Amino acid sequence: MAHPSLRHSGVLSVSALASAAALAFFANAADAAPPIRTGATNQVPACVTPDRLMTFLSQRNSRLDARYANIARFYKIYGEGWHVRWDFAFFQMAIETNFLKFQRGDGSRGDVRETQNNFAGIGATGNGAPGERFPDVATGVHAQIQHLVAYSGERLAQPIAKRTRENQDDIIAKSHRLGRPVTFADLARRWAADRQYGKSIDFIAGLYNEQYCTGEAHAAQETAAPAPQPAYRWRDLPLQPSGLGGPVPDHVADPKDSR
Repeated sequence: MAHPSLRHSGVLSVSALASAAALAFFANAADAAPPIRTGATNQVPACVTPDRLMTFLSQRNSRLDARYANIARFYKIYGEGWHVRWDFAFFQMAIETNFLKFQRGDGSRGDVRETQNNFAGIGATGNGAPGERFPDVATGVHAQIQHLVAYSGERLAQPIAKRTRENQDDIIAKSHRLGRPVTFADLARRWAADRQYGKSIDFIAGLYNEQYCTGEAHAAQETAAPAPQPAYRWRDLPLQPSGLGGPVPDHVADPKDSR
């Protein structure tokens, strides 16, 4: 299982993000720490869009590399394909990478570098371990989404990440012991060593919610004309095995035709 150390991987400390009172407020919000997998009562809110996520990200990283221009859309594509709360996966990425700066709060480098396309510290277990490397941004996002699928308790047929392949049986067994849907709060002390890991993700979600999903700002956003979107679909991305319950690429008309 992935277990990146907060001291080494460059993730944001919750104490550096907010006061205890603000954190408690967001931790107790109605949408705090949702289940990893989507369902009838657990959907990504309509106020969450890739464009808004990118604006939210760029407001906190004024030097955002242009190669990340479509990263939020990749979270949506792969998250919807695997039925994962891709908004919270995006917020997890923001915590793990310090909004894609790949630096700690003091400006020092973490173990994971931007060239690795590893957005959630997969395999970065501390003591200088850099974690896994993925060939491009889309694959790195896909690997994170798949790792979340394993933490939700579902076994993948052929995971992208070596860490997922080698550890998913243990990850899944521990998840099943909960006897309920696994939430992002349950990632604390498992995905990351920090007891407050889930609350840190909740806090970032709360910042987004306050800016885009409530009050006048939300109303103004809802009346704005949507920006044109590139036609990203499964057929535009590298073919990956679907696994159990995962997405079937839309260029495969019938699973029996797949070779």
